[in-house]
Amino acid sequence: MARDPLAVLRRMREAAVTEAQRNLAAALIREAQEARRLEQHHSTIRHEMSEAVGEYGAAFADWLPYARQHAETLQTTLAGEQARVVHLQEILTRRRTEAETVAKAMQRQHLEAELIRARKEQAALDEAASRRIARSGKE
Repeated sequence: MARDPLAVLRRMREAAVTEAQRNLAAALIREAQEARRLEQHHSTIRHEMSEAVGEYGAAFADWLPYARQHAETLQTTLAGEQARVVHLQEILTRRRTEAETVAKAMQRQHLEAELIRARKEQAALDEAASRRIARSGKE
């Protein structure tokens, strides 16, 4: 028996949705990790700032530009991960739409097949009824 091309396409589309979901989940994890790294760095800066008194003040002043530069790097990395998440969300939406389109096509195909079957049954019933009427008219 020949394979239904729509069934094959449906399986492919469902696999694409699953892959997109996995990719998005991994990107969300990376995004959360980068957000934590940035927050930890900001926490370190706040802590060092609160400790920067007396002789430690000069050391803090020397360290602060490097800390800010590192914070900017972390922020840039986080922004990249956030953009990646948005992109992967868009991909997932497209994949879901594609899968839904195939599912609807399969549903239409099934309804059309049911309609054809029902019409054939009705035609057979109509023919049987007309034969019965023809026979009863001869008698």
